[in-house]
Amino acid sequence: MKRWTIECLLLAVVVIWGINYTIGKYGVVELTAIDFTAIRMLIAAPLLLFITLGIERSVLIRREDLGRLVIVSIVGITLYQTLFMETIKYISATNASLLISLSPIFTTIFSLLMRQERFSIQKLLGSLTAFIGAALVLLVHDPSSHQKNVVMGTMIGILASVSWGVYPILANPLINKYSALRVTAWSAMIGAVPLFLLSSSNLLSLSFHLKLTTWLSLLYSILFVTIFGLVAWYVGVQKIGATNTMVYMYVTPLAAVLFAAIWAHEHVYFQQIIGGSIIFIGLWLVKHKRIVRMSRAEHD
Repeated sequence: MKRWTIECLLLAVVVIWGINYTIGKYGVVELTAIDFTAIRMLIAAPLLLFITLGIERSVLIRREDLGRLVIVSIVGITLYQTLFMETIKYISATNASLLISLSPIFTTIFSLLMRQERFSIQKLLGSLTAFIGAALVLLVHDPSSHQKNVVMGTMIGILASVSWGVYPILANPLINKYSALRVTAWSAMIGAVPLFLLSSSNLLSLSFHLKLTTWLSLLYSILFVTIFGLVAWYVGVQKIGATNTMVYMYVTPLAAVLFAAIWAHEHVYFQQIIGGSIIFIGLWLVKHKRIVRMSRAEHD
């Protein structure tokens, strides 16, 4: 797969995830965050395994890798996905996306501590620049907003950001050994087990006479956010590394704000436009050195 194809896939994923900050709110009106995530994973996980089997003709994971796979599944699926839904339940889509956009910073920190990637001043500068852009996009005072439980939502959002930041670091040895698709499929399947156990009493009692908006939120989350999004994301981690992939998370707040403006007719401020431009400058700083090297290699 060519580099520009991977970059386009990652850009599409973060746009989809940015939209989900608004779409996901419809899902937690009738359902709790755990119930929503459990239904989502119980449907998506078997589909991912079926797709993996059809493409690769195998879903085998060696016994010595099962321990790491369980940890990856608990952190990236059970923990992060539930915390994410709780975050967007308590605080605005824009504020939630800012908190989650902190995750590349945690990825960089953990990748350096675990010596998966070399320290780079340019990557650090690019990440910090993009984060400043994300802050400008979202730290705009909106006099019309009246958020409840902001402190709780913020604390949950930070925990979600940490779990999402460490997830690719934990998963990296597995996706280097197996395909991103296989690791994602098994992560979803294993991560769905504790979710089902925690929400089984509620799921069994649900009449499933849910509103159309709830079902559409679930459908969007299953097909686009989970199946397409997670697979494409870990193809990126596998091909270009965790740090180069995670920096795309800074585009998510921009997508979240723009979609909220279009869908909910929220006002877009000039400061947010400037912040969006700075986000892409940060992305360029992180990517530029890699692009130059790859271009030289192609000429050679």
